[in-house]
Amino acid sequence: MALFNRPILKNRGMPTLSLQVKPSAKARGGTPLIVRWAWGNVCVPLFLFTFVLSQLITTPLFAQDLKNRTEEMYPFGTIIIASEPLPDKVYGAQKNKIMVSVMFIEKGTTNVFINSVGTGFVSDKPGIILTARHLLELSLINAQEQKNERIKTNPKFDFEYIFMGTIVTDKEWIKFPLSLSAIGEKGTLKDVMALSPDNKTMELARMVGDSFNPNPYNVLMRTSKFADAKIGEKVYISGFAPSTAVYIGKDNKPVPVYLGLINHTFVAEVDMLLPEMPGQKTGVQTIYQLRNHAEPGFSGGKVMNKEGETIGMTIAISHEKNFIYTISSKDIQDFLKENKLK
Repeated sequence: MALFNRPILKNRGMPTLSLQVKPSAKARGGTPLIVRWAWGNVCVPLFLFTFVLSQLITTPLFAQDLKNRTEEMYPFGTIIIASEPLPDKVYGAQKNKIMVSVMFIEKGTTNVFINSVGTGFVSDKPGIILTARHLLELSLINAQEQKNERIKTNPKFDFEYIFMGTIVTDKEWIKFPLSLSAIGEKGTLKDVMALSPDNKTMELARMVGDSFNPNPYNVLMRTSKFADAKIGEKVYISGFAPSTAVYIGKDNKPVPVYLGLINHTFVAEVDMLLPEMPGQKTGVQTIYQLRNHAEPGFSGGKVMNKEGETIGMTIAISHEKNFIYTISSKDIQDFLKENKLK
């Protein structure tokens, strides 16, 4: 700052702060001194003293307010990722999420006509990415509806779909192919599927980085530790969600516009443990009802306790987005065992 580069000129009309000592009346054989504040000649300028003091007071408070609340994310720079400072272990664990896409492509072309986006995370085994089953199922229904319409004018129209993972860093978005390893049983609420990166991507993930050159693929090696949750427990819902808007074009047709990517961790509370309802077989042991917020793209994202352990995975939100429903870690582990992925 220029303030510290300029020489301080003494006694040029600038008030300074100093101590003056004034002798007082003699009392009981001594000459006590009265120390008082006075404007003097040689001391630190008052405004500089005030500036330094204000920095000592306000800077730590400001820094504390942003501690464990921000991340660097390409191409947006510094972003706020939580409404309050996250516990250290949660802040570290929420970084280990991956964006998962299911892309529907017209056969024989490179035309993507549906791109369904959700969130995923690594299970307790490296290279196994968990996400929500409905990310695929709902998109399949949509794709089939579009096919039924398109074959009216193009009888040869058909489609195929692929899975893609994206690692979001402070410098770039890294995309890599995924393949389906296992999927929850249809006709149940086992709304979970497991995806696996290809061998080349896993080779990159095993390469060692350092603090100066971290290996972004290493996220695929950061496994989750599963834990249970109880009523009233504070938990953390993390995920990605694309943000879009729509405007009307010159041809009077709606034009979707991509605005950015939501990367956030919401603080929530466990309101209820929902067991299987009588007469309604869901195929799962427990669904947690959480109170706070989430976004549709958070489907498949992990929900953590204060230790950063995974207590479940987001599978649904209420109409007003005030309640979130999470398949429990027990059901996720059962799914992994059933499919020999543990």
